[in-house]
Amino acid sequence: MNTVIYISLGFFDALAMLLIILKLYMLPVREYAGKIFVFVIFIASFSYMMRITLGMPKLDLPFQYIFFILFLRLGMELKPHISSFIAGAGISAYAAIQMGIFHIFEWLDVMHIGVVQQNEGSLVYLLQSSSILVAYLICFVFSIFDFGFSFIIRPPHDFITKENYLSKTNIPFLIGTTISAITICMTLVLVYRSDPTGLLFLAISTFGVSYFFSVRRERGDIRTAVEAYRNKHKNS
Repeated sequence: MNTVIYISLGFFDALAMLLIILKLYMLPVREYAGKIFVFVIFIASFSYMMRITLGMPKLDLPFQYIFFILFLRLGMELKPHISSFIAGAGISAYAAIQMGIFHIFEWLDVMHIGVVQQNEGSLVYLLQSSSILVAYLICFVFSIFDFGFSFIIRPPHDFITKENYLSKTNIPFLIGTTISAITICMTLVLVYRSDPTGLLFLAISTFGVSYFFSVRRERGDIRTAVEAYRNKHKNS
């Protein structure tokens, strides 16, 4: 029964994380429903294998981060730097949600710090299911009100044109990706030390950096579109 519960929650957990990523950047979901379904089943099974079967929970999150990047790159055909950037932003956002909910439960004297290191148990399942429901609610609100960033071109992306990864528009993506990778490594240390407050601060800070660069890019695209529109009417 624990195996069924773990894998089932793992499925919805992976789906929640992926939906956060896609909705945050207004990327299509229905068109890739089949691929998403297969991917989240894989992630849930992989997580169970790493955490329960092999007893290596510390390696689960880094591998998941890599798999999310690969899915966005190969499954949805997004450019590599964009895949890395939005995967880091979404995972950081979901981690912040989960740690925020943990602190609420801790304040209510429902949970204790040791829950962060556990893989199974009623309190772990409560934290996980609560995080999933909150993530789904956020995604639903984003869908209803068309929230999110729209600067990423709808996939599949053009891979024929050579990409300059050190261009002015791509540097923020590389910075955000680097910070996200460092965050994943730091998360392992903080989980090992049972420091949920540090995890919350780290997740919020990392997402904050991604959010800053996303806002900056969004405004830049709007400014470029407005200038192009003005120039067009000046020349006509």
